[in-house]
Amino acid sequence: MSQSLTHEPDFERSTFIQSCAYCGARFEVLVSRLAGSDEPEDYDCPECGKRYTTQAALPPLVNLRSRRRDGKSDGYQETMF
Repeated sequence: MSQSLTHEPDFERSTFIQSCAYCGARFEVLVSRLAGSDEPEDYDCPECGKRYTTQAALPPLVNLRSRRRDGKSDGYQETMF
């Protein structure tokens, strides 16, 4: 019985800590990059929903490290100006 081996892509994974510019929450972002396959990928602050973008091959994973610091409970809303 022959078994076909599939080669998994060699992703370069990195993490960084980010503070939300709107609510002050801190979160960790895990980014998977692959040469020639990176494109703009969106991710959101887990506390207020403010959207950020990075270059990656897969959607980033986000892990909350510390809750928002602005004392509010609203969500971020983009303005169209």
